[in-house]
Amino acid sequence: MKRYRLLGLLVFIVTMVASVAIYWRLTYYRVWLSSTSPGGKYTVELTGDKGRGGFVVPSVVKYNLLVDGKVLTRNRFAHSGDFMDISFELAYPDHAWMDEKILRFWFTRHNAVSDRLLIANNTGKRIKFLRIRVPDNMYFVFDVEPRTSLTLTLAHTAAGNDFWAEGEFEDGSQIGFGSDESGKPGGLIMTTDRAHPPNR
Repeated sequence: MKRYRLLGLLVFIVTMVASVAIYWRLTYYRVWLSSTSPGGKYTVELTGDKGRGGFVVPSVVKYNLLVDGKVLTRNRFAHSGDFMDISFELAYPDHAWMDEKILRFWFTRHNAVSDRLLIANNTGKRIKFLRIRVPDNMYFVFDVEPRTSLTLTLAHTAAGNDFWAEGEFEDGSQIGFGSDESGKPGGLIMTTDRAHPPNR
């Protein structure tokens, strides 16, 4: 009897391992969204599981970025969640290119407030790309030239004006910080109107 229990346990473990392996093989790296800028220069690919995560295996969405068909970065983290978290497809049901260099993903709430996010690259280096996450919004921004700035328009809940960004300069140095300014690289400034209202 003990031998059969051990055999059953072994079969269960093998089945679980095989299931997870098949999941990663067939789902994790499959591109389920590919969006190219109006001029055809930039492409954002999303891979993984856009649905809600499970009890054991969380859902993970990653992204690839291409410029002129060549890989700029690959297999970077974009979203993760278990069965208690919101799925990517519910968090960001809409997406569109704002212009040639900016792709926006967003969720529109009935009680959303308008806001703007200022990005100023005061360094002498070009920013190859940024991924910016604000409540109910996610942006991919390409090629922010030295000594330039841009403004993103967005809408989110009144309670949320935090943001988080990651990216890379042209020399390969990494960018990663949030609205608490922890780990903020010198010369890169990001702020929202609601966090720092302009003087009137």
